[in-house]
Amino acid sequence: RKKMIKKLEKLSFENKQSQIFIETPYRNEKMFADLKSTLSKNTNLCIACDITLSTEYIKTYTAEIWKKVKVDLHKRPAIYIIQK
Repeated sequence: RKKMIKKLEKLSFENKQSQIFIETPYRNEKMFADLKSTLSKNTNLCIACDITLSTEYIKTYTAEIWKKVKVDLHKRPAIYIIQK
């Protein structure tokens, strides 16, 4: 998974585009941990979960800032967007 994260980050940088992907909701916590530990500190990461619900959560921060943010993503449908 970490290898694929680095590949998506590289594609984003080389092609000047955002990379959008999803993960199975029960694996979101592990994905979030891997993103925080793998992405370069200045890479932007947007997490959008529970879109259109009252619990909707959409935030974009650098990977460095995400390391300080606590968010419960367990079993919540989420979309991840990487932009370098």
